[in-house]
Amino acid sequence: MHTLRLLRAAHNESVWLRRQKRYNYRQTMESVEDMPELLFVEHFRLNKSTFRRLCNDLRVHTSLRGSKEIPLKIKVLTALNFLATGSYQRIVGVSQNLTQRTTSRCVRQVVDALNHPTLMSKWIQFPQTLQERSLIKEEFQRKYNLPGVIGCIDCTHIAIVKPSEEEHAFYNRKGYHSLNVQMVCDHNLKIMNINAKFGGATHDSHIWSSSLVEPYMRHLHESGEHVWLLGK
Repeated sequence: MHTLRLLRAAHNESVWLRRQKRYNYRQTMESVEDMPELLFVEHFRLNKSTFRRLCNDLRVHTSLRGSKEIPLKIKVLTALNFLATGSYQRIVGVSQNLTQRTTSRCVRQVVDALNHPTLMSKWIQFPQTLQERSLIKEEFQRKYNLPGVIGCIDCTHIAIVKPSEEEHAFYNRKGYHSLNVQMVCDHNLKIMNINAKFGGATHDSHIWSSSLVEPYMRHLHESGEHVWLLGK
């Protein structure tokens, strides 16, 4: 009889904790929705409208789902904040109910979903038509007085933990391990192409010559369309 009472008490406590978590998450989302737009962007690097679109795309195009324990929006907010800061430190109103282990799992799940080919091709697109390129050229001309430019290109070093294999390929000239990532963006800083295949020891010129953008730009020039990527 005593054992049954203990089991019932433990069950009731477990139910109460689950309900309390769901209540806390509802409170969290309300506090985030009320957060000023600039503060939201500071924490998550997206505005609220783009965040909602991203959550919808993740729900429609990937297998990422929320649960009774952790709603999808909380997973995405947690991952975005980690990607923005590189830190597991909690921010006010978000992730205060998650352990570091759970936070790490949320980040991994969201990042895996973001790398889904359907989602990548929707959000990261290099201009494929003459009309698309003409619109970008016009904006570069209008905003910066730069004729014929359809994008800006550069490489940047993204620090990583020392790899266990082929360490030399990731040790860059600045003295730390990294990926040397090539990106192309438009006049609004929207990323149109990204190449994160190479370690920090790889020179920018090799990454460019190995990218899909290089032969595409060459083809445009050979076809008589004189457009440029602006780089250092």
